[in-house]
Amino acid sequence: MTRGWSALGESVTGTGHRLRNVPCQDAFRFRAFGPDGDWLAVAVADGAGSATHAEAGATVACDEFARRVGLVPPESLLTPDGMTELFRGVRDAVLTEAERLGVPGRELACTALLAVIGPTAAAFAQVGDGAIVVGDRVVFWPDPAEYANATDFLTDADFPAKLRFETADAPVPEVAVLTDGLQRLALDFAAKAPHAAFFRPLFDALRSAADSESLIEPFRTLLDSPRVNARTDDDKTLVLAVRR
Repeated sequence: MTRGWSALGESVTGTGHRLRNVPCQDAFRFRAFGPDGDWLAVAVADGAGSATHAEAGATVACDEFARRVGLVPPESLLTPDGMTELFRGVRDAVLTEAERLGVPGRELACTALLAVIGPTAAAFAQVGDGAIVVGDRVVFWPDPAEYANATDFLTDADFPAKLRFETADAPVPEVAVLTDGLQRLALDFAAKAPHAAFFRPLFDALRSAADSESLIEPFRTLLDSPRVNARTDDDKTLVLAVRR
C-alpha cells in the first residue's frame, strides 16, 4: 500500500518469450511522494522486442521515474514542460545505462507510461503503446501503427514530439496502467473504451481487500491463466490503484 491508496501490480512473462527463453521485458513501479506523501506515481515500461537489452531499459526507466518524481515539486508535473523534463531525465538515465553496457541506446529501447495523481489533480503521459485507464475511459487511445508491432520509444531522439500529455482537474478515484500485451484483452476497440467486465472486478477486489499483498498471488495467476494466454503470447503488465 501507499499512503491514501491501495495499489497492486505484476509483470508476467509471455508464452512466446518462454518458448524462446527470453526474459520478461516489462517493468513497473509505484510509489507515494510529495511533501505529505499524498501523491501517487505509477510507471510502466515495455522493452522493445528488437532490443538486445530491452528488460534493462524498461527497468531503468521505471526505477528512474519512481526516484525522480520525489525530487521535484509535484505540481510541476501537471505542466507539459515539467513532464517533458521528467521524461528527458529518465531517458538520459537509460542512455547512460546503455553507455555503461557498451551498446547503442536503441538496444535499451522501451515505451514509457506514467500516471501522477494528487489530491485534486492528476497528469498522465505516455510514449509508445500500452494504455492508462481512468474510470470508464482510456486516457490515450492506442494509435494504429503503420507496421505490426511498431511503436514509439523513450530512447528515440524526437521523443518530445511523441510524448502524449493530459491533465485532470478533479480527484481520480482509480487508475490502471498496462502494457500492450493486455490491450486486446482489456480494451474494447469497437467502442474505444475499457472493458468494464475486465477492470471492474479487479478494482472492486482491490478496494475491498484489507491488504493488497494478499491479492498478489491470485492476480499473478489471473495474468498467467490459460484464458489470458489464449488471447496474447506477449509479456503482460498491469498496475491497479484505488483510493482508500
